[in-house]
Amino acid sequence: MKSLIVYDSKHGNTEKIANMIMNGMKEGGAAGTVAKRGDQCTADDFKGVDVWVFGSPVHIGGPTGDAKKALRAAIGTGASGKKGTAFDTRFASAKGGKGAAEKMSEKMAEAGMKIVAEPQWFIVEKTKGPLAAGEEDRAKAMGKKIAEALQELT
Repeated sequence: MKSLIVYDSKHGNTEKIANMIMNGMKEGGAAGTVAKRGDQCTADDFKGVDVWVFGSPVHIGGPTGDAKKALRAAIGTGASGKKGTAFDTRFASAKGGKGAAEKMSEKMAEAGMKIVAEPQWFIVEKTKGPLAAGEEDRAKAMGKKIAEALQELT
C-alpha cells in the first residue's frame, strides 16, 4: 500500500512533523510511505497512492493556500475510496477551535475518503519555531497509529 504525506511548511516545523509521521508509518509497517511538499506535487503523485496524509501550518484559522491547492489537486484525481487524515502546526493559544487539520480532514471525508485517524495538531513555540517539547515524538506515534489503522483495514 502506497502512502503520500503532503505538506506545506513555511519555517520547517510542519516539514519536521511530516517526516516524523512518515518515520512512524514506516516503523508501523507502511513501508511505501513518502513525504513531499505540496507545491512540488503533480496530479501523477496522487494517482496510484492509497493513503493521503495532509499537513499545514494554521494560517488565518485554516490551511495555507498551498496546502488547499494540493488538497484540491489530490481530490481532483479521485478521492473516493482512498484513506487518510490530516495534521497541522499551531501556537498553543490556538488549541480550541477547528484549525487546518480539521478543515482538511472534513474536505477529505466530503470527497469520499475514509479518515483512518483523528486529525492532530502539533504545537510550535514561536512563528519560526521551535516545536514544543515532545511534539516530534507525538508525530511519530501518530504515524504508527495510522499504519496500525491501515493494517486493520486490509
